[in-house]
Amino acid sequence: MTCCKSGIDNPGSEMGCYAYQPNDYDEFNNFFKSALEMYHKVNLNKTKHVNNWDLSGVEGLPKSGKLDLTMLGLPALSMRVRTGRNLARYPLPGAMSKQDRVNLELDMGKVFD
Repeated sequence: MTCCKSGIDNPGSEMGCYAYQPNDYDEFNNFFKSALEMYHKVNLNKTKHVNNWDLSGVEGLPKSGKLDLTMLGLPALSMRVRTGRNLARYPLPGAMSKQDRVNLELDMGKVFD
């Protein structure tokens, strides 16, 4: 199964499985569900993820709940946000060729410009 290839090739990669095509999530639903439950230690039949961006009351953060690094005495830092979404025009990352990645970067460059 190609979905496991990353984990086989890189045994220290933690999760190690990825969908290569969008329908992989449906076709291999039982596999992905089981892998996600084990990795995140949750029961997906009983758990629903809810985003909560309110940081007020979190120990060690300012009472306002606003995460301002300068208020914590830290310098500004650069972050990157990783997403698992792709453009429909391109395959999912595991199935991308080098040329797909180059073309995706070129297309996104136009958007960012």
